Amino acid sequence: MFHLGMWRERLRNGFADFAEGRPFTPPPANIDELNDAELANGIGTPLADAAARSDHLLAEIIALYSKLGDKPFEWGLAKTTTAAVLRNSYTHGRVHLREYLKENGEGSRADVLFENAYEEMKAADAPPLIMGTVAYNLACVRADQGRLDEAIEALEEALQLRPEIKEAAPTDSDFEPLYDDPRFRELVKG
Repeated sequence: MFHLGMWRERLRNGFADFAEGRPFTPPPANIDELNDAELANGIGTPLADAAARSDHLLAEIIALYSKLGDKPFEWGLAKTTTAAVLRNSYTHGRVHLREYLKENGEGSRADVLFENAYEEMKAADAPPLIMGTVAYNLACVRADQGRLDEAIEALEEALQLRPEIKEAAPTDSDFEPLYDDPRFRELVKG
């Protein structure tokens, strides 16, 4: 929650500056280095405090987005305010929560997060960046479940929406059940 709060604070600040016509600071190039340094600062933060801060920042992001609407906005991979909000405060949190649930033996609940994300973003007509992400995540879930035909279909959709993720797929351990599948090899070949 501390980590999510830090990223929500950055986006909130970026939106606030953007709304006022000021230059804003986009995410740095080396995100992993920043995350590692910040997480050390968050050690000892009570979960309730980190969650309350993260929720408060989300409310501020939503309020700012309501004023801004969908506008061009360069924020890492996101190129619009809509994609920035969804990536920052929808898909990002689900990725971490799924990891937590899987690590704690709750694989079924973890899978539902990605299954629901795909359905919800499809219903919301989410931008390609987001739909590509949730389709990729769904492909990972389906591969892990042994639903290989559905995994291939979801991965195919993901790669159509976000061709750049083709680089990650061949070595993504979530796709291990597909490594020998000729359809998978064809999809991810360079």
